[in-house]
Amino acid sequence: MRVVLALLGVFWSYMYAYSYNDVLRDYEAKNFEKVCNDGAAFILKNDKNEQILVAIGDACAKVDSINPLGNISKNLISTKEYRESGSYFATLVLQKKLIYQFMHDNINLKELKLPRTNHVLSKVFEQLSKGNYGVVEKRIEITTPEMNYLLWLSDDDPKKVYIDENKDGKLVKRHWYL
Repeated sequence: MRVVLALLGVFWSYMYAYSYNDVLRDYEAKNFEKVCNDGAAFILKNDKNEQILVAIGDACAKVDSINPLGNISKNLISTKEYRESGSYFATLVLQKKLIYQFMHDNINLKELKLPRTNHVLSKVFEQLSKGNYGVVEKRIEITTPEMNYLLWLSDDDPKKVYIDENKDGKLVKRHWYL
């Protein structure tokens, strides 16, 4: 009886396992949260399908889930395009980490140059490294022609770094990173 239940459990898990086709279908449908969350199984088993890893990584970047990108980037090596995606993901991980240290430990980011991307982390990092910011009541304010950014630390433990994107005095999007 135990063997039958075990085999039924294995069969059931294979029937409902998230497949490569599911990842691509959900990615094309812009279900980025689902792709990032359910795609974690591919990352955990160290999957080498670079097309799937890029889709998962891009989805995670779009939903601000930066931590998995380090594990994804190391497996993107076979083509120029995959290596570029790997560098993009590694850049976001490093920028997130440096912004986190800047907010917690007040490290000096001036003159650090990293690749520029369209992700909010890159936009904020670039301004911090140029010294284009002001400090108001323990918050960092960055003003650009396109957007204003407000960086602040949460009160919980461990503290999260929040980045608020504001336009015309209205909150457009709030990001948080740990």
